[in-house]
Amino acid sequence: MMNRSIINSLKKKLATEEGYVVRQGAELRIALCYPNTYSIGMANLGLHTMYELFNSIPSVSCERAFLPDSSDLKEHERTGTPLLTLETQTPIKDFDVVAFSISFETDYLNMARMLHLSGIPVWSAERSHFHPLIVMGGAASFLNPEPIADFTDVIAVGEGEILAYQLVDAIFDNETKEEILLSLAGIGRGFYVPSFYDVVYNDDGTVFDYVPNQPGVPRRVGRALASVNPKEGTLRRALKRGESELSDFLVGQDIFCPSTAVWAPEAEMGDRLLVEISRGCSQGCRFCWAGYNYYPPRVVPAKDILAKAAEWRSKTDKIGLVSTAVCDHPEISTILRELRAMDYRISVSSLRLDQISDELLDALVESRDQQIAVAPETGSDRLRRVINKNLTNDEIVDICGAVFDRGMLTVKLYMMVGLPTETEDDLDEMFILVERIKDRMLEAGKRFGRAGTIIPSLNGFVPKPNTPLQWEPIYEEKELRRRLKYVCKGLSRIPNVNVRFMSARIAHEQALFSSDCRILIVVQEFDS
Repeated sequence: MMNRSIINSLKKKLATEEGYVVRQGAELRIALCYPNTYSIGMANLGLHTMYELFNSIPSVSCERAFLPDSSDLKEHERTGTPLLTLETQTPIKDFDVVAFSISFETDYLNMARMLHLSGIPVWSAERSHFHPLIVMGGAASFLNPEPIADFTDVIAVGEGEILAYQLVDAIFDNETKEEILLSLAGIGRGFYVPSFYDVVYNDDGTVFDYVPNQPGVPRRVGRALASVNPKEGTLRRALKRGESELSDFLVGQDIFCPSTAVWAPEAEMGDRLLVEISRGCSQGCRFCWAGYNYYPPRVVPAKDILAKAAEWRSKTDKIGLVSTAVCDHPEISTILRELRAMDYRISVSSLRLDQISDELLDALVESRDQQIAVAPETGSDRLRRVINKNLTNDEIVDICGAVFDRGMLTVKLYMMVGLPTETEDDLDEMFILVERIKDRMLEAGKRFGRAGTIIPSLNGFVPKPNTPLQWEPIYEEKELRRRLKYVCKGLSRIPNVNVRFMSARIAHEQALFSSDCRILIVVQEFDS
């Protein structure tokens, strides 16, 4: 039974959008699901990327579905209405493929909840060939998809620019679900089929091995990367040495530029075009999963970024450049110059402190963006060396000063508590650093006749797979909570400082979902 209130809610959201696709009579129908609410999901560049890629295939129709917000969720539960897609309000259980794009491990629970709402059996072993193929991809697939392995048919490990087409080809080239899964697993890189592996445990319950139980299935599944994108270092060297033939070749290929695909002004950051300009980072911070899982760093050429910007200029004058290291792009000067010539107001996701250029700061000031986000990580020079972040407090204060001197008086500081080898003295160093940054802000503020705000954003350290710190323990929840509380209390005493923090419980949830084992707590918690 379809609930009119839920359908009207979906139609109301759709009415605010531009650029969505409705394709009737397609051979293959894909429900692309984001396991969080609409406003959050439509701010996710991975979702936009997969929506554009799937709908670029003429024989495919891709529609979106999201976790209902609290009011709609109550209506679903009260009336038994199955989860519906946004474009045509069709039950997702009626699609051929249900593909989840998951960026954060804490959304694993929401994936289970969405399957339950849709009427699709949560456990893959309980589904038949009459049910849709359940696919999971996204940034979380690079980390640890094992917590949801037992209710996912296939996990796409890698980048959508490659995997989207391979998935569709395998579906069209095979008849049964078993044949499709064997075909995908046989590629050897990019697709992990959990049911094709048996988990062997040690006596203490830890994982000893994953053993294939089907012929032709590889022991290990490699990542699939968009290798057509030029490597950041190779392009930089070619431009620096004046090797025009090589640089022209690197940027001249046909390269997909991930960007906003659907104009959704009611979503978070929905008033701007988001464009991914590069992927990965060369700095090697020992805690950072993005730097290692997206290695080597690759870029989208300036010409492709600017083409997308020109295409969207009639809709918005705001553009967000998405990257782990914006200033590392070898063509960043060209990108900034041309975007400013288009009268774009430029914002960035976050900035590496040692790579902030005068050119970028001028562009941000020009855009009237009054807040900038940087990541000193800790207040201790010693602890920063432990995590391989080679900056000193003096350099950080000087760089923040350059920001303040341009009238940008509000700075967000990403910092971590609970790093390996951390001491009470390291925590106290945070107070000293933030105090120094605040004093430098007030000094600059006198010239502008106003004061800004320093916003430390505290997170507990969570060891991530495939990083040098993956085997480091997370502090016990009680101790991590104590440390977070201690730092929050100390920072809150400083004038013009507004502290934000992650709870110790959420940090432990992330650590649990990141651990390298097949755990079933997601559905157990969901059922409770």
